[in-house]
Amino acid sequence: KLKKPLIIAANHASWVDVFLIAAALPFSVKVFPIRYACLNKIFYFPVTLPLVWLLGSFPIARGLGLEKSLKYPIKILKNKGTVGIFPEGRRRRTTDTELPRPKRGIAYLALKTKTRILPVKIEGQAGMKFFRVFLRKYRIKIKIGKVFSLPDQRIVDPEDCNKPAAYVMKKIRSL
Repeated sequence: KLKKPLIIAANHASWVDVFLIAAALPFSVKVFPIRYACLNKIFYFPVTLPLVWLLGSFPIARGLGLEKSLKYPIKILKNKGTVGIFPEGRRRRTTDTELPRPKRGIAYLALKTKTRILPVKIEGQAGMKFFRVFLRKYRIKIKIGKVFSLPDQRIVDPEDCNKPAAYVMKKIRSL
């Protein structure tokens, strides 16, 4: 019963996370295609550019401010699309206990566009190598939570997004 526009927020530990999320969702769900955020330097890297472009990713530039960095996903969501984002901001390659502070972009997107969020937790993929997936040596578990919305809040300062971003990450980690 998922409907667009939608933000899919997940933890991130491997290059294959985008494929795992797509594989976990039935094709009958009306959220495809999922457009994923991709760091600017990876998006424009010549080796990865064809793949991320084919997957429908969009570049995210750090240090430009939330409005400029997130102009592509805001446009996608306003056109009733689906955006996939990893609030941790980068791959967390180990299962260590120190958890990174989530990036505020997830909260900014949800609050600015009044879009619902689908939390997804992927377990067992930390440190996974792309080509080793085909050897089927990993035990992966994908947990999909219930769609939720952030309480309406006015964004005056980027710091206003810290608590809602932490709430989204808490929802993902609690699955």
